[in-house]
Amino acid sequence: IIFYMLIFLTSVASAEIYRWEDANGINFTDDSSSVPEKYRESPFAETNAQPEGTNPHVRVAMIQQNRPVANQENQAVAHQVNLEHHRRVAEAKKQQQINTRDFQTTLQSLAKFIVIWIMLGFCLFVIWIVTIVDIARSKFINPSNKTAWLLLVLLLPLFGMLPYMILGSNQKCIQ
Repeated sequence: IIFYMLIFLTSVASAEIYRWEDANGINFTDDSSSVPEKYRESPFAETNAQPEGTNPHVRVAMIQQNRPVANQENQAVAHQVNLEHHRRVAEAKKQQQINTRDFQTTLQSLAKFIVIWIMLGFCLFVIWIVTIVDIARSKFINPSNKTAWLLLVLLLPLFGMLPYMILGSNQKCIQ
């Protein structure tokens, strides 16, 4: 049983998590086929999209339409503003990729940590049940010892099992 649980929980711990944001909010899934098609190719679609007025060619064309004689200085200023905007977008995109990567590695390490604690807890639970069954089936020299051990193990599982395993075998009747 423990072997099968180890196999099952290990596959759960190594699962990939997919995230996308749409009109309904932020969505998470572990199945890549359930991610909408438009979010599969570009995970950062909202930062890749540019407002209409930020394209340097469009802005230069608008300046030239408004003034037939476009000043070279105005074009340089418009180009500089667009470059600064693109730098900010690139920095935001890079930061978002770093945050997403950190989030995914944190989730994977957390999943492995949880699997380890679940396995440890399951083993301790099985040992606790075996200890209770052993106390219930055994005949003790003094019947009150059986009641005391049973109450100790039931009420304080970890603190009751260790002393019982060390001291309890000496108090049983030899048959």
